[in-house]
Amino acid sequence: MQPQKLQGLKLFDAYHQIAILCSLLFIVLLLVISTRLTRKEQNLVIKYLIVFTIGQEIADYLGRIDFNGLTLKRDLPLHLCHYGLYMGLYSLYKKNQFCFEFTFLIGIISALLAIFTPDMSDYNNWTNYITFFIHHSLIIIFPLWNIFIDKLTLRKFSIVYSFLFSVFMILPVGIICWITGGNYMYLRSAPNVDNPLLFGDWPYYIINCIVIGFILMSFSFLIFHIIKRSHVLFKIKII
Repeated sequence: MQPQKLQGLKLFDAYHQIAILCSLLFIVLLLVISTRLTRKEQNLVIKYLIVFTIGQEIADYLGRIDFNGLTLKRDLPLHLCHYGLYMGLYSLYKKNQFCFEFTFLIGIISALLAIFTPDMSDYNNWTNYITFFIHHSLIIIFPLWNIFIDKLTLRKFSIVYSFLFSVFMILPVGIICWITGGNYMYLRSAPNVDNPLLFGDWPYYIINCIVIGFILMSFSFLIFHIIKRSHVLFKIKII
C-alpha cells in the first residue's frame, strides 16, 4: 500500500506560520549573536553549524526512508536548493568566493520564496516538514554570515559566473531526469506551488524560470552594492 503524504496542510495555516516565524528567528538571532562573538567563538559556531547541517540532512533522509525508502527518481540531491546548501556550507568553512556568490545570488531569494510559498502537498511526514524549513533557513544564513562576519563581497562578474553554472547544470541533471524519471531542478514539470514567478507549460516555464532567475540575481546584486556603497554594510554590526 502506498503511504500517504501529510494531508490538510495549507499555505499560511497555523503550522506554516509557526514554521515561517521559527525560520526568520533562527536566521536573525544566529547572525545577531554571532556578530557579537570573538573570532574563536565564531569558529566554534561554524563547527556546530556544520554538524547541525549534516545532522538535519541525515534526519531528512531518514524521514524519506521511513516514508517509502530511497529511490534514484526522488531522492538524489540535485535541486538548486541542494547546491545552495552544500556550496553555502563549503563557503562558510572555506570562505570560497564562487560558492559564496552562487549561494547569495541564487540561494537567498529562492530560499525565502520556498519558505513563504512551499508545496504543501509534498511533505512525506513531519520530519521532512521540519527539515525543509531548516534547510532553506541555512541557505540564507551561510552567505549572510560570509557578508557580515567574513566581509566577503561580490565580484564584478559574479552574476555571469553563477548564471552560467546554473544553466550548465541543466544538461547533466536533465540526462539524470531522463534516465531515472525524476524531476530534479523541476526540468520535467513545474513544482506545485502558489508562486506567480512560476508560469507557463513545459518546456516554456523552464525558459521563464531562467529569465526570471537572472532578473532576481541582478536584483540581489544591485541591492548588495547599493548597500555597500552607503558604507553601512561593512561598518556596523547587526543590531
